[in-house]
Amino acid sequence: MRNDIITDEFNKALRDYAYLLNRGYPRKTILKITGDRHLLNSFQRILLSRGVFPDNDIRGRMRKTVNNIRGEQLFIDAYNVLFTICNYLLGRMVFIGNDRFVRDAGEMYGKLHNDPVLARGIDLCFSYLKEKTPARVEFLLDSPVSHSAGLAGRLRELLTKNGIAGDAQLDKNPDALLIRQNSGIVITSDSNILDQTELPILDLAHLILEDNFELRLPDLGSLLA
Repeated sequence: MRNDIITDEFNKALRDYAYLLNRGYPRKTILKITGDRHLLNSFQRILLSRGVFPDNDIRGRMRKTVNNIRGEQLFIDAYNVLFTICNYLLGRMVFIGNDRFVRDAGEMYGKLHNDPVLARGIDLCFSYLKEKTPARVEFLLDSPVSHSAGLAGRLRELLTKNGIAGDAQLDKNPDALLIRQNSGIVITSDSNILDQTELPILDLAHLILEDNFELRLPDLGSLLA
């Protein structure tokens, strides 16, 4: 756990932020108020903005959360999952939100298209999928992101190589596609998708990292308990 991030002042800000969020105050406003009051740095503010949610949202997500993919059809928010894994491999900030989903500090921005770290992240993903035997896997990628077509082709090849039924699709708005799915499991940590989908949800990045590493991630839910 990063001692320069999880400080006494951060813990105070975390409690203040969660308290105000649960009482309906605007997220952007209370992030500035609590961040300024407790002199938080940019990473600490990212943890609050990306990792703390009101109790009603958490209860809704927990009701939909599943952990088993065997025999299931999966719809995967590809960049969301792969970038979280890659950020962890690079030693960058990855943490557990108070909704129990793992998130990163958003440092990737599509920069790893030809990097061995991305290859390693993809390998970890496919090793897990092959072991857990889902019925079908659909990767969804943002077409406006550079090199998405090449990555989609790479994912299709690996699906075939590993004997996994599925495809990799490009779309200008994969979030909307994920929300509109009417069967299967939606895999992402994007809060808008988690809240709007009516399907079961699953944190694949968290499961893959737990399966391969001894995780010691900042856990905002535990800090709030």
